[in-house]
Formats: sequence, structure tokens, C-alpha cells
Amino acid sequence: MSFWKRMNIKWDKDSISTWSSPRKTLYILFPLLVYFLAHDMAEVLLWAGLNLFMENSGETVAAFLQQNAYTVRGIIYGIAICLGVAAIGQGVLAEIDGRPVTFDGEGEPVKKKQPFLTVETSWQVKKYMFLGALAFLSSFGLNLLFGVTGFTGSSQAFSRTVEAQFGVNFLVGLILYGILAPIAEEAVFRGLIYNRMKRCFRYGIALFVSALLFGCYHGNLVQAVYGTILGLLMAYLYELYGSFVAPVLFHGVANVSVYVMGYCQGFAGMDKNIGIAASAVSLAGAVGCLFYIKKCIKEEENKKKSQGIVRKIEN
Repeated sequence: MSFWKRMNIKWDKDSISTWSSPRKTLYILFPLLVYFLAHDMAEVLLWAGLNLFMENSGETVAAFLQQNAYTVRGIIYGIAICLGVAAIGQGVLAEIDGRPVTFDGEGEPVKKKQPFLTVETSWQVKKYMFLGALAFLSSFGLNLLFGVTGFTGSSQAFSRTVEAQFGVNFLVGLILYGILAPIAEEAVFRGLIYNRMKRCFRYGIALFVSALLFGCYHGNLVQAVYGTILGLLMAYLYELYGSFVAPVLFHGVANVSVYVMGYCQGFAGMDKNIGIAASAVSLAGAVGCLFYIKKCIKEEENKKKSQGIVRKIEN
């Protein structure tokens, strides 16, 4: 079996338990390395192609692209993250398939014909409605708290990131931050890193380290703290729901909520005391949503058990 194939198989816990720590680390981090290499190579080639196009186009086209530089940058970033995920797509699909891998007599993984991504139809829609509410309240509360306490203004790198994000055309931004980025980032950090780390080590380690890696991925202190907090919550919700849909939906709603509020300058000029109070109310509402979600899921699980149906989660 080739090295590439071994790196893309969803190895079971019993097989992984015989591995050395360096091999486990390689298994976890190799897809991340491939993602960044593919992502960065795509960006370099796209920028080179764009520069070549501008050199051979008229002044009108060049001026238009320069005037919309942030939007162009956002589009290139969106294409690059899609190509990065495509490079590790085989491993991602294997990991977010909730069923355990099986092997044939020659040690090769058996291909599955069933769909890899499903939402249990028995789950009530309200669980996902409250998941959306949880995403909005937690992202709004944290951003408001960071803003009124001056934390967001403490990082020049974050200020440059915000300028670039809100310089993008609004519709392009909605697609980029509400769809492409959530799917790509969840595929990497929850789909691959979290799932593999959970089988290689322990649930607690997977939860915290995957969230920390997700936070650091954003490249500045403000987003590192924010991303780590939400990363913990998204991994927990992934485990709670047992569906990859949950972290993707949470991530998308959170991103869109903050993007729209920031685009409309909803955080500007707010009094500090009012901001802290509003943040506290939002975060309290988020906690309430989380407890309600857990209650709903527990009731559904009890109902399934009474019917002889048990959802198995691989820890």
C-alpha cells in the first residue's frame, strides 16, 4: 500500500494503538501540510496569472481590478482554499463518514456505496434552528465583548485583516465567508484534524489541540483567541450532533452574522457599559441555547433507546 493511500485511510483505533507517537503525529499533520502546500501553490499561480493578464490587458481592465483589489484578493483566496481542500478530499470524505472503515482480505479498505454525509431525519428541525441561534449569539457576544474592551484594537494584524475582509464586495463576501470558508476550514480542522486526533489520543486532547490549531491558523492574536473559543464549541457540537453538518452550519452562521454586522457598522460607537451588558445577554442566551440543544438531543436519544435504536459515536 502506498504512503499516500495510508495517509488517506480512516484507520481504526485498534490499528492506531500499535503506532508510535511520531507516526500518529505524521498521520494527523500530514493532511494539514498538503492543504497548505496546495493552497499556497494555488495562490502563487493565480496571482502570477492575474499579473500576466493585467500586463496584457488594457488600462481600463487594469484600473478596474486595482479599484477592486480586496474583492479580487478574496476571490483568489476562495479558489485557493477550495483547491487546498480538494487536495485532501479523499481523506476528508473518509473521516466525516460516520461508519467505521472495513478492510478486505488483502488489507485494502472496502469502498462504501452509501452516502457519506447524512442528517438524521428523525431529528427535529428545531435543533438546527437553535444551533443557528447559538452561532449568532455566541459570535455576536464575543465580537461585541472584544470590541468594547479594546481587545480588537490591540492588534494591527487584526485591523489589516478586518480592512481586507470588509473591502470585499458584499455578495462575494457572503459567499466566501458564509459558504466556502466554513466548509473548507471545517473539513480541515474538525473533519480531519479533530477526528484523527480523537482516535490517536484522547477526546480532551483532540478537542483542545484542534481548537488551538484552528485559532492559530488565523494568524493574529484576536482571531486566535476568538477562533480557539469557537473551535472548542464547534468540535463539541460536532460530537453532540454526530453530524458534520453541525459545525459547518454553526461556522457559516457565525461568520455571516459577524460579517453583516461589521459591514453595517453595527458595533460602531457603542457605549462600553451598554456593549458589555449586551454581550453578557448574548452570551447568556448562547448558554441557554446550548443547554436546550443538549436537552433535545438527550430526549431523542432516550426515545431511540426505547425503540431499540442506539446511535454509536466513535470516540
